[in-house]
Amino acid sequence: MSSAAWPSRPSSSAPLARRSSCSQSSTTRPRSGPKPPEPSGRPRPPARPSLRLFGASAESGLSDAPLSRQNGEVVIGGASVKSWLAAIALLAVGACASPIAAPPAEARESVSLTVGEWTQITAEPVMLGLERFTPTCSDAPGADPAYSFWARRGTGNGLVIFFDGGGACWDDLTCSVPWLATGRTDDGFYKAEILPTDNPNRFGGIFVMNNERNPVRDWSFIYVPYCTGDVHLGSNTQTYTDVDSGEPFAIEHRGGDNFRAILQWARRNMATPERLLVTGSSAGAYGAIGHYIRIRDAYPNASAVLLGDAGQGVTTPDFYDLRNARWGYEPPRALRGVDTDSVARLAEMYPNDRFAQFTTANDRTQAAFYALMGVDDACRAWREKMTRDLTARQAASNFRSYVGAGDAHTILRAPGFYTDASGGEPFLDWFAALVNGPGAENRACVDCLPPPSRCGF
Repeated sequence: MSSAAWPSRPSSSAPLARRSSCSQSSTTRPRSGPKPPEPSGRPRPPARPSLRLFGASAESGLSDAPLSRQNGEVVIGGASVKSWLAAIALLAVGACASPIAAPPAEARESVSLTVGEWTQITAEPVMLGLERFTPTCSDAPGADPAYSFWARRGTGNGLVIFFDGGGACWDDLTCSVPWLATGRTDDGFYKAEILPTDNPNRFGGIFVMNNERNPVRDWSFIYVPYCTGDVHLGSNTQTYTDVDSGEPFAIEHRGGDNFRAILQWARRNMATPERLLVTGSSAGAYGAIGHYIRIRDAYPNASAVLLGDAGQGVTTPDFYDLRNARWGYEPPRALRGVDTDSVARLAEMYPNDRFAQFTTANDRTQAAFYALMGVDDACRAWREKMTRDLTARQAASNFRSYVGAGDAHTILRAPGFYTDASGGEPFLDWFAALVNGPGAENRACVDCLPPPSRCGF
């Protein structure tokens, strides 16, 4: 890894393996297909059989794989890799939350926030220009479409905007298997509704505000829940076909709309932070990247950091066009044509900001999604591309990375935020140097890239 300094000193690069008008159309938003009729009340469907996958994806091979049932389970491709489906579902790491007891506040012109306490806020529709953006979860069959977010006012001069994770869906197969509050934790490709566990009062890592070691414990926070299957970027209603029943259903890919509403609230209620950390875990890392320009426009004078946690952007060449069409995502003009490395482009656009990424060397969840895109031997292929991409980004003097040992997924809400030192430096110290100013270096575990054995996908 390069240990180049921040912009005040020349940068260098080293191989990763080394350490140290309001018309009806504009009001309702464009829809790519008609929404199927639903009985009133949106009844929850009976539990579907669990889904096992191997080595392919719809649009890239999985939809053509033989589909059968064995012992009541759907089997695709003839092999079981149920363990990585469980890993995909368990993207929200950290301590489990208790059910939310108090009803959320409404996000009107201003909300009274008690210093040091989390407030759940119902996100309301906003008008931006001639377009109306209405917050919602996926509205998948059986899912509660209600959407809300959380905010906490701190005593310091910093603001953390944290995008939650929870899988993704983009085709008939992946969108047919949502993660619901009533389902098993190993039965879903994407979080389709806000879950009882989506309560930052009980999160770990950077959300532990009474830990004096936490560098952002006195900062204000906005926690952006995730329930739309589009890594916080979508603005489209897309119709899919259920792989079991053959019936059509619609998904509200509205993650981008949701954050537009939240950012409007933030402009009014958290207007002048001196320091800014834009971050997210897993799917949330892509939300942080995709909305960074919009956030910097809202807070142009803050000293800013972008940190992606376990979202390296390792995809197949055709995936961006597919997902952008299904999700209705149009990248910011400055990022068009550079989807494969938006982080490098952002680092170039904002030379005085600091950019960083964390991953483990053999993150099985990221590799699992790479397998869903049709990649063979996905663990090895993901690891190799991740290594090349991070090494290339180190050419920017304002980019840093931390590669930890193992195959765990995400760190910011996990106990490892305080305990992991596998990159040659405690991650907590590296994070503190990152958010507090120039000083963080590129870090990577030593001799940790080869996994102990070939993974199952």
